[in-house]
Parts: sequence; C-alpha cells; structure tokens
Amino acid sequence: MTTDRASRIATEEHVAANGATLWTAVQGDGPPLVLCHGGPGVYDYLGPVADMVDDLATVYRYDQRGCGRSEGRPPYDVDTFISDLEALREHWGIQSWLVGGHSWGANLALAYCLAHPEHAAGLVQLSGTGISVDWQQEHYRNREARLSPDERDRLRHLQERRKVATGADLEAIRAERSEIILRTELYDSSGVRSVPTYNQYPLDFQQMSMMAGDWDRFVRQPGLESRVAELQMPALVVYGEGDTRPEAPSRRLAELLPRGLFEWMPRAGHDLWVEQPDALGDTLRSFLQNQAATQT
Repeated sequence: MTTDRASRIATEEHVAANGATLWTAVQGDGPPLVLCHGGPGVYDYLGPVADMVDDLATVYRYDQRGCGRSEGRPPYDVDTFISDLEALREHWGIQSWLVGGHSWGANLALAYCLAHPEHAAGLVQLSGTGISVDWQQEHYRNREARLSPDERDRLRHLQERRKVATGADLEAIRAERSEIILRTELYDSSGVRSVPTYNQYPLDFQQMSMMAGDWDRFVRQPGLESRVAELQMPALVVYGEGDTRPEAPSRRLAELLPRGLFEWMPRAGHDLWVEQPDALGDTLRSFLQNQAATQT
C-alpha cells in the first residue's frame, strides 16, 4: 500500500436522521463508502481505515444513536439502526453505496444490505461475527486462553463484582476489566498501546446489552441463511488470525454470499488496522478498485 499520500480532512456535521441527531464525518473523493463502527454503545474510531482509501472513495462515518457525539434516543434495536443508516443515505442523496463496518458494525452493515439491497453496491465486513448464534462461548474461551492464571482469576472476580456494583465502584470495575481484556484483542499483546481505548466519550453499557440481545433475535430469524444467499452484491469478509472471536462464522458468511470473498489476515487481531495496516489497506484498495473496474 502507498503510505506517503496525504489523507483528506473530514468534514463533520450533525445530521437529523430518523428522529435523532447523529454526528457524521465525510472525507475523500470517489464512489460512496459508509463505515459503521463497532460496539454497540461505543463511537466512531474508523478514521484510520477511511484514511487508507479516501483517494478511491468518498468515505462516510458516523456515531450511532446514543453513542459518542450523537443524540441518545430510544429505541435501540437493529431495525432502528438500519433505518438510521438509510436516513443518512437519503440525506446525502446517495443512490447506492458500499456498506462496511467493523465488529458489531460489520453485522449492522450486513443487516442493512438485507433490508436495502437495492441501495447496497457492496458489503465490507471487518472482524464481524457472521450470522452465528453460538460464537460467544468460543470467544470467551479464546480470550481466557490469552490471559495468565492471575489475570483469569482477576477477570472472573471482576465479572462477579460488577453484577452487584453501582456508581463509582462499577465504573472502576469496568475500567479494570477493559484493561485486562484489551490485551487479548491483539495478535501480539506487546502492541496494546496502539489499540483504541474508547475513553474519549462515555460508553452506553445499557445500549450494549439491549443491542446484543436484539442482534441475537435478528440472527435467529427463520430463513436468514437463505436471504443472505440471495444477496448479489460483491462482498469482502476479512478475519484476523489473532481475533479471539471464532473464524468459522465469518468464513461461513463469505461462503453463503454468492459473490463473497474471504480474506484471512495473518498476524492481525480484532482491530486489523492496528497490527497490519498495509495488508488491510491493500485488501480494501484492491476490492474498491475491482468494483470500480466492473462499473466502467
């Protein structure tokens, strides 16, 4: 990947969309690409990914409702978040765009494509969890395997305490727990200082719980695999070797998608751009360039 080109400055704007005011950022030049951040309940952190491709695409980012700089207004469910994304598309006057996301945002991107395939020119999934209903237990086992015995004991102790803690005590427990877990998100834990820490804005833990429960409902819908198999847009599914979330759901999703491409990225954890920025940049740029070539 070319590393010496200048990234473009993002233009920030608060947009009224689907009954909530959402923070947005737009940068670049080219076909439209929207990036959905993970969480849920976090806020946008995908600026480094936008910088990789903003000479090939106009990149749209935003804080999901109730997150970061966006207004908190229920309901918090998959259908509402899809409608928020669709309202942003209409606001920007985009007929069709590439829809991408990271982690939970990758799942939201897929859900949007299922709801609005006529407006989805392509799908980009970074470190998603597919449409599996049982990936969490393997994820927890993999995460604990990365920890020392003392860290595992401490994490279990904190998880028990947070069930009854309140106020400042609960916040302290969450902060310590996050610090322990953060090291498991990398292929090489020595680079932990490069991982996003999500401490710029408050996190909405209630929204995290509500959205996680509604995503579980979403993936249990009868016939969901058949609906995914009917999607005709090109799709890129990227999975990092060091991600504690299991590989199988992402690989299965790529196999279901008629034009799905699965990219296994060595020596990369959950936040792919942290440890393998050049490899991720090359993969994204190749996908975008191929899409541009097929449309000309």
